Amino acid sequence: MSKTDDETNETQGDGLNLTRRELGAAAAGVAGASGLGLLGFRRLTGETETDADDGPLNPFEQYPNQGWEDHYRNVWEPDSSYMLTCQPNDTHNCYLEASVKNGEITRLGPSMGFGDATDLDGNQATKRWDPRVCNKGLAMIERFYSDRRVKAPMVREGFLEWYEDGFPREADGSMPEEYAERGEDDFIEVEHDTAYEIAAETFLEIADQYSGDSGIQSLLEQDYDEKVVEQTQGAGVRSMKFRGGMPLLGPIKLFGQYRNANSMALLDNYVRGTGEDDALGAVGLDNYSFHTDLPPGHPMVTGQQTVDFDLANVEYADHVILCGINFLTTKMADCHWLTEARLKGTKVTGIFTDYNATASKCDELTIVRPATDSALFLGAARILIEEELYDEDFVRKYTDLPMLVRLDEGEFLRASDVDENHELADLEKTATVADDSDRPGVDITDLDEQVITDEMREEWGDFVVRDDETGQLEAVTREEVGDEFDVAATLEGTFEVELADGETVEVRPVFDLIKEHLVGTWDLESTSDVTGTAPEAIENLAQDLADNQEETLILTGMGPNHYTNQDLKDRAAFLVASLTQNVGSFSGNIGSYAGNYRAAYFNGVWQYTQEDPFNPELDPDESAEVDGRFDMQSAHWYANLDEPLKVEGEYFQGDSHMHTPTKSVWIAGSNSFLGNAKGSYKIIEKALRSGRIEAFFCSEWWWTMTCEYSDIVFPADSWAEHNVHDITASVTNPFVITMPESGIDRIYNTRNDAQHYKGVAEKLAEITGDDRFNDYWQFIDEDEYKAKPYLQRILDHSNMTKGYDVNELLDDAEDGTPALIMSRTYPKYVGSRQIQDDEPWYTKTGRMEFFREEEEFTQAGENIPVHREPMDATPYEPNVLVDDSDSPVITPDTPDDLGWSDTSADDTKARQVRNVIKTPTELLDSTHPLSDLAEGYDYIYMTPKYRHGTHTFANSLPNIAVWWGNYGDMHREDQRMPFYGEGYIEMNPDDAREEGFADGDYVWVDADPQDRPYPGYDPDDDEGDYSRALMRLRYQPGLPEGVTRSWMNVNQTSHKTYEAQEERDDGMAKAEDTDYVSLYRSGGHQSATTSFFRPTRLTDSMPRKDMAGQNIGEGFAADVHCANGAPKEAFVKIEKAEDGGIDEDGEPDGEWGPNEKGIRPANEDDRMQQYLSGGFASESDD
Repeated sequence: MSKTDDETNETQGDGLNLTRRELGAAAAGVAGASGLGLLGFRRLTGETETDADDGPLNPFEQYPNQGWEDHYRNVWEPDSSYMLTCQPNDTHNCYLEASVKNGEITRLGPSMGFGDATDLDGNQATKRWDPRVCNKGLAMIERFYSDRRVKAPMVREGFLEWYEDGFPREADGSMPEEYAERGEDDFIEVEHDTAYEIAAETFLEIADQYSGDSGIQSLLEQDYDEKVVEQTQGAGVRSMKFRGGMPLLGPIKLFGQYRNANSMALLDNYVRGTGEDDALGAVGLDNYSFHTDLPPGHPMVTGQQTVDFDLANVEYADHVILCGINFLTTKMADCHWLTEARLKGTKVTGIFTDYNATASKCDELTIVRPATDSALFLGAARILIEEELYDEDFVRKYTDLPMLVRLDEGEFLRASDVDENHELADLEKTATVADDSDRPGVDITDLDEQVITDEMREEWGDFVVRDDETGQLEAVTREEVGDEFDVAATLEGTFEVELADGETVEVRPVFDLIKEHLVGTWDLESTSDVTGTAPEAIENLAQDLADNQEETLILTGMGPNHYTNQDLKDRAAFLVASLTQNVGSFSGNIGSYAGNYRAAYFNGVWQYTQEDPFNPELDPDESAEVDGRFDMQSAHWYANLDEPLKVEGEYFQGDSHMHTPTKSVWIAGSNSFLGNAKGSYKIIEKALRSGRIEAFFCSEWWWTMTCEYSDIVFPADSWAEHNVHDITASVTNPFVITMPESGIDRIYNTRNDAQHYKGVAEKLAEITGDDRFNDYWQFIDEDEYKAKPYLQRILDHSNMTKGYDVNELLDDAEDGTPALIMSRTYPKYVGSRQIQDDEPWYTKTGRMEFFREEEEFTQAGENIPVHREPMDATPYEPNVLVDDSDSPVITPDTPDDLGWSDTSADDTKARQVRNVIKTPTELLDSTHPLSDLAEGYDYIYMTPKYRHGTHTFANSLPNIAVWWGNYGDMHREDQRMPFYGEGYIEMNPDDAREEGFADGDYVWVDADPQDRPYPGYDPDDDEGDYSRALMRLRYQPGLPEGVTRSWMNVNQTSHKTYEAQEERDDGMAKAEDTDYVSLYRSGGHQSATTSFFRPTRLTDSMPRKDMAGQNIGEGFAADVHCANGAPKEAFVKIEKAEDGGIDEDGEPDGEWGPNEKGIRPANEDDRMQQYLSGGFASESDD
């Protein structure tokens, strides 16, 4: 075509003449938001061009008509803006500025106010905390206005019928199954008052049905365990359970569920007529440990929930060890601290099970077989000890390693054992009280001493070391730590000691016992073989720790926490940290990062959750009277269908850990309680659809899989719609975040979670005639108080916030500026009091303890740190204890000792308490029982966290879902894809090819058929098809052979999404009535998981500090010492279901599209190989 045809044909119209090329450029400019005028060709104006060939416009001489720019800016110019708080369970907590146009949020951005944060002493944060935002936060606008919002109160049709029919029951008192078709029933929209009335009547019904002797008999007839039933104490309210999802993220709305539970003492008094003094509250369920985020070895070593530090501390260290924490993808707002530390010369060592995003930033990378972190650290500890690279002075002063252990009893030698006249020393930093009733409240802010009972002081006694210089025995109290201890204590050797009764016993220091096990078991070759890593990596780890004493930060993440041997990983990690003085300083410490758990920041929250329900304080300026009536329990037992850990008629669960039957549940903001819970299909089929759980309520602002199976869904305000104030903090940064009032009207017919609690309470007040139900929520409103009196009480009674004024905090919050939490240091870190100020840890000895003398540890062979194989996720014999040392303290109760058959490894329940010792060689010669059961069980299956999701938050937003694995498709040309993106399983290409899988094929993923996807699952019964995991397989060269992976952030299949794929024309897995979407065709990653327990987490005697405050107790403590679960515990077989590609009719055939294009790993064509090798780039001659 000639120039005239191509470039000078003009489109006439109202004086604006454009060539065809200019018109195309204009269109491209609009599409790319570039603007033709700025490109310098011609102005988009009606002015006559005198000479089209004069060349490009000179912007210094004249500028294009800016009318279109003004219009563009006017369109997007906000009418106003305000600050909202983004608060998913990812530990970040960011203020985002929301721009508002015509009453709707049009964009979000960081507040840039974190660098202005100050504390009460005038200290100010660094500007480097800004900006704080991530892709998930920026995508929230789509979530605020999505069709998947919970827009109004919804009641399941079958549950409404049960209510309207007067709660009919079977002969044993249970709910008839025909009313329990959860997941299939339609939902009916109702008014708020109607939902509140139904909920209140249901609570009364359940409390009445299961109270007294008749209630106990009914529960027994429904086959609940006798001890489980006894735990109710005849109070029906004890079968009613409440839980706020990660409540530190909002004490008013989430911790409010525990206030709810406490208020049920009023209902118990009404139903049973107990009188105010004897009325019991309901049950609160734990959080941190149910998510399996708790590192249970931390309280075993230090006595307190968790040791951690702000992530900014990494720049103080010369060496950072990342153990199973994918820092760059899970800590997105704070990952710059790591990259900036590297710029300053910090060495980063990564210990991972695969090559991930953070691995690319590591100076040294150690790939281990999943769940062998404990073996790796033990191998490093052996080198540190054998080569005398440890800090002997630190070991003596701050650990129990010098303490003498009696070999006859396997317990610490006490001073009273050798001196009958020994008198317990007076303690200055430890207060004793007569009994538990005399303990101080958690909300006390002027208490420095640790608090124990007189009985505990007498039982613990004083301890004994041997002076290496004199050979004499020396008594040691729990307060003689650090510089308060000046004995050159013996660390190695066996000695005979004459006891006060004349008997002679052998004793050895803890150090010596541990050394014997390490030297005998964890030589370099054995450690390498068990972990699957190179010997050099183990040597380098030990040497780097030794070279960087007090300069190494060890961060463990969610990954290794998700296996049943996670406590042993913690104990071993603390061992290497203690040997090298890397505990309790800015630059040398250990921390665990999974979930936003540390409610102890707000120990004053007990003013709110445990306010006396019989005497609520109605003066907004006064403190409340605390009277906790509710009981805390582990949610793991609900997930285990309320079955205790009982094998061969014997309980392996301490009385303090015993739970009650679950008849009703009300949760707030936690899809991980059901929709993304380990063993979720077991809960659905055996607890919910059976009618065993009679009422399941949730408060949510986004329709989740948990909503899909609920009876009442209360519509909650989103994070953009705060009309009731709240507060939060974080374990990874030093900020106190208050939540200001929303700058927009509510988008849908929603309310704050606490307003729902208040609404149900008002109905209970009407039913019972007890106005204290109303009074209990006096300050929850949108007009006068907006929860501020409750918040001020929390601030006033919390050590780290006392002195702050809630109104001043809210004023700053409106500008996007938080406050600095009043911790001892900035940035904050745990352990400074113990290491820097020589205060005792919260243990018997006051030191970090590596010897556990409690009976449960002796029975398990775990008095000292050892390695156990995981409960399921291993190609070898599961739960085996590895030892080759003939240690006198590794003598567990074996199946032979208990008279059990040796097939207990096959039984997933018996396996949890089975103790078998194997040497490293014997372990590696063993096989998983599933490998003998059926061909194909060859793969560990792990489910870590991905960068495009926080749990399941944001995963089903189209603009997020399309990025799952980078091969989403907004057009869904392959309509088998359940959504715009999909969940998948990754596999090493060599494994896949050996199995005959092409990259992109759909496969079945099956775990142990005993109990997964749920007990009683029948592959020949169509009813359970929705629960079997079907997903796309993808090649992943970054995974070791034998290890597979799916991301845990993805929505799973429900009954309705499974049905939708057949009924919808587009085949999308989207429920017709609720708009819930699944990213799997069937089942999901939790199809392969179930609940697992270990007796050492379920003791009645292990000392530990309460979650908050200074009280040291023994046995169960929610989110401290309790069941912890294992969502990555799966060993699976994988079978091909369909080809990854489709033919022209959309039927399965051939290769997956991305694979055909030659752009997939391990299938790269020449062009892709050229790109990867840098062939598309060239150097300039300059």
